Amino acid sequence: MAEEPMAGREPAKIHPFRDILDRLYHVTPGAVVVLVMISMGLGLVGAQVETLWVLVVFAVFWGITVAAMLVLAARMVTEHQATGGGGRHRAA
Repeated sequence: MAEEPMAGREPAKIHPFRDILDRLYHVTPGAVVVLVMISMGLGLVGAQVETLWVLVVFAVFWGITVAAMLVLAARMVTEHQATGGGGRHRAA
């Protein structure tokens, strides 16, 4: 097959910060549960072995987890307010 030239199109630029923010905004409740489980496991192990690198990994995961929980809660509140609130039985 012959390759077509990129007639006037620029290649997609990589924006890691924008991609991270997009991923964080579209976090699912299941992903938050997994992050909480990993954070709790690392915290429990870190408290027993008391090595610095485990505590650093725990701190990083816990920070990501807290940010994901806050974003998920904020998104759920704004979506609830945007729909008028009350859930699906409000119209009945």
